Amino acid sequence: MYNVMIVDDEPTIRKGLKCFIDWASLNCEVVCEANNGIEAKQYLQLNKVHIVICDVKMPGMDGIELSKYIYENFNKVKVILLTAFSDFSYAQSAIKYNVADYITKNNPTEKIPEAINKVKELIRLENEKESKLEFLEKKIKDNSLEINDSFVRNILNGIISEKEFISTKLQEIGISPSNFFVISYEFNFIDNEGIDINTEDQSKYFFAFRDFLELAYKNQHSYNVLMNRNLACTIISFENSDYSQCIQSLLKICNEILAMVENFMKLRVSIGISCLHNVSHITTAYNESLDALAMNFYNLNEVYIYSYSLNKRKTQNYNLVEKYNNDIISKIYSGDYEDAMLLVSNLFEVYKKDNEPVEYVKVSSIFLVSLCFRMLINNNLNLSNSLENEDYIYKKIQSSKTINSLYILISKFIKLVTELLSNNEKQHNYLISETIKFIRKNYNKDINLKAIAENIHINSCYLSRLYKKETGESIIDSLNKLRIEKAKELLKDPTKKIFEVAFSVGIEDAAYFTHVFIKYTGVSPKEYRASLFL
Repeated sequence: MYNVMIVDDEPTIRKGLKCFIDWASLNCEVVCEANNGIEAKQYLQLNKVHIVICDVKMPGMDGIELSKYIYENFNKVKVILLTAFSDFSYAQSAIKYNVADYITKNNPTEKIPEAINKVKELIRLENEKESKLEFLEKKIKDNSLEINDSFVRNILNGIISEKEFISTKLQEIGISPSNFFVISYEFNFIDNEGIDINTEDQSKYFFAFRDFLELAYKNQHSYNVLMNRNLACTIISFENSDYSQCIQSLLKICNEILAMVENFMKLRVSIGISCLHNVSHITTAYNESLDALAMNFYNLNEVYIYSYSLNKRKTQNYNLVEKYNNDIISKIYSGDYEDAMLLVSNLFEVYKKDNEPVEYVKVSSIFLVSLCFRMLINNNLNLSNSLENEDYIYKKIQSSKTINSLYILISKFIKLVTELLSNNEKQHNYLISETIKFIRKNYNKDINLKAIAENIHINSCYLSRLYKKETGESIIDSLNKLRIEKAKELLKDPTKKIFEVAFSVGIEDAAYFTHVFIKYTGVSPKEYRASLFL
């Protein structure tokens, strides 16, 4: 349907054009009748119009001026000018404004349908041309993206190694050949109920993840590439060569990525971050990010940083600090503030005893704080004071002048986090109680995780994780177990058919009911019933 605007200072002309032309047969609708060009201009600024039928001479803004305005601001809108014989040569001066047709005012109702069809054909041809151009542009862009992706994969894998060529190409895609990190992301295609995601959905989510990366790094000099079926990478460069400040920025972005993935996608993602490198070591950086990913095998931090001090650390000391960080997080999560602080105190004694580099101590502290923020995010929590801003605590760590001032800062932060998580246990108990109550009341209805979460006003991903953590089983398992127990009672009545029992416990598909029944009892409903009457 084409939207038509009629612009004429004579009401009889406007009404006549609207009423005596079969607009519907022309696939058109008159959406506006304007008294002059000024009214038309105001309407165009707020509404979509395809065709303007406009008188040449009008007060305020005449048809020529309106044609010029449309040409300069809405060049896809087609203009048909209405003109008297005496004004025709004057009207033709608007030809430079791409006016589509001219109609004299003697009996215009007969001429307008022909002009409308002419304009519609012009619009069709222009749209067709535009679609072809968009297709070609997309194809060029896709090909360019594919070429760039192939180049990035080849340099990361060491297939292309010529330094100057790599440096030039990196700059072409917006990456500085110095001061960059490689970040790798590994996917585990298991949903919140522990069920494998099918291959078709895996592909859909995997490619959507690149869009998330583009959004997360939109303000950075970065390039994102899909390496294989379950691995993606980012090359990100910084003007600042301060390693700890760069890590601070990366950890904040990684937390945002994990939060987006948890809230919007059925993916579990692990992240590995390399050391800071230049173009000579880009393959090394990639391998470091993969080594960092491998460390996620031993912990549940989701983000892991490779060798903070560019391999200057002794492996045993590095692993010792990592163990301290993980143990501290464990104590915080369980609410054991005193034990957590004892570990923090011991950790800082290690720093002092070994005279650790200042940069290493600060980056390690930043990483510990980052893990704390991940816990808060996973529990839908925020700190209630200025420390809720990650940038604030990171900057305070950076500006610490002594190890004692850093220790006091970390201690206060950990106390706040521990108290918040501890107080949240009461909320956890309430949510679990409400979930169980809802399941027991509605097991015989067609409910699922989303419906349960909506009923108690909580995010479904968060509820799923919390319920599994607190009860040791998924919500769906609890729901199905209850349904099967109720079904066992109903199967004692020999007059009830299997599909009736299934429907009575909230499962409308009899075949699926049998599948679930076998899963939790080891026998089919029919076999179970038969065993009751032996």
